[in-house]
Amino acid sequence: MIKRIRIAASMILIAVFFASGCAAKPTSNSAAVTSEGEAQKYVALAKTKLESASSFASDFYAEVTIGGDDQKKVTSAKVEMIYEPLAVMIKTQDLFGQSTLESETYLEKVDAGVNMYMLYDGQWTEMTLQEKNAMKSVGIYDAAKAMRLLLASGENWEQVSTKNGIVTISGEVPAQKVYEISEEGCFLQLAGMSGMAESYYTGVEAIPFEVQLKEDGTPVSFSVDFAKTLETVMNHVLQELGKDEVEPISVEKYLIKQTITNFGEVKQIKIPVEASSAINYEKEISLLESNTVKQ
Repeated sequence: MIKRIRIAASMILIAVFFASGCAAKPTSNSAAVTSEGEAQKYVALAKTKLESASSFASDFYAEVTIGGDDQKKVTSAKVEMIYEPLAVMIKTQDLFGQSTLESETYLEKVDAGVNMYMLYDGQWTEMTLQEKNAMKSVGIYDAAKAMRLLLASGENWEQVSTKNGIVTISGEVPAQKVYEISEEGCFLQLAGMSGMAESYYTGVEAIPFEVQLKEDGTPVSFSVDFAKTLETVMNHVLQELGKDEVEPISVEKYLIKQTITNFGEVKQIKIPVEASSAINYEKEISLLESNTVKQ
């Protein structure tokens, strides 16, 4: 009898143990849901901030590695942008192996459109573009727009950490939205693969990314790696060119990171005085054509 009582008691204890173990799961799930809910709260705050963005400054960094470290290219830039009236400054440094190339680009809204001034290899040039085309030419550097696109398309949010008032959140762009986001944000611009047809994106994978925000939703930074997307697009291009016999291109990294500062606080961007000596090829060609007609 005593033995039976002990066995029954043991069975009750085991049942209680397993019951408590099963009961712990909803608590764990609830915590996960709360964490996701917190992440979505910060995402919503950031979206509101970004929608009303008037200006920003940022540090841009991109690293592209295709076919091994000896083919790595690094682009870093200081960016300032005011949306209305449009004014942009981009000071860029490209590193490829032992080679370094520095350049500067400025955009300035004028009555006829947007003047673009470029300093390349010590020579200033100038041209006038429609505002849409001018912004597309520097699209990859538009940190506020890029972050807005990532947040608008993101899924599977997770709050990674909160430290010193900075919230780190991860998400991913689902495969079905990769084409739209890549093209609208000009994310493949540095690889010369912007403006591609949607068919080149067939077979792309979801893209994970990470954003950092202040607790009031003010954007701090984002980082995203488009390596697999670029690899897919480039190999589709090779196939269309009839290069099936060529080894497929391997893209190890296409990392883009922007750290945003002075959000909404950039008030003026000055065009360097030296830009006044810029060569305007449009005017030069027009003058040449005019002289040819007169002759």
